[in-house]
Amino acid sequence: MTDPVTLTLVRYPPRNLSGRRGRRRVQVPLRGIGAAAASLLWLPAGFHLGLALAGGIGLAAHADGWLHIAALVAGGVPLALACRLLWRRGHAWAACAGFAVLGPGAVAGTLALEGFGPFAVATVAAAASLPAWLMCARPRRRHGLDV
Repeated sequence: MTDPVTLTLVRYPPRNLSGRRGRRRVQVPLRGIGAAAASLLWLPAGFHLGLALAGGIGLAAHADGWLHIAALVAGGVPLALACRLLWRRGHAWAACAGFAVLGPGAVAGTLALEGFGPFAVATVAAAASLPAWLMCARPRRRHGLDV
């Protein structure tokens, strides 16, 4: 009854805690809500800004304006998701550069194809995110070796 019993028969490998520096430990729910709102609204806002700079009238004056806005929302989500995935993988520069280059290109493409209907607008906006998704598909580097 008085024999000592060891509880740690297996020794686990030590954890590397150096990679956790600078990361938040507490999740902020408003941060995710803000990111979701920005990913939904960046393309419609850029489209309307482009229309205002070109001197055109807004989509609210058209009978099917809500359909164009819904297509803009749906078309802007893929680029926002690709940039968010790049950011979360640790490629912050690639995410910012991709959004800075591909975002205005998507807005210009949607402005050029406005008259062809909402499906064409959503297609060109989603196709503009293809280079960012190709960056996400690249394999990760581990320990200096390409895997």
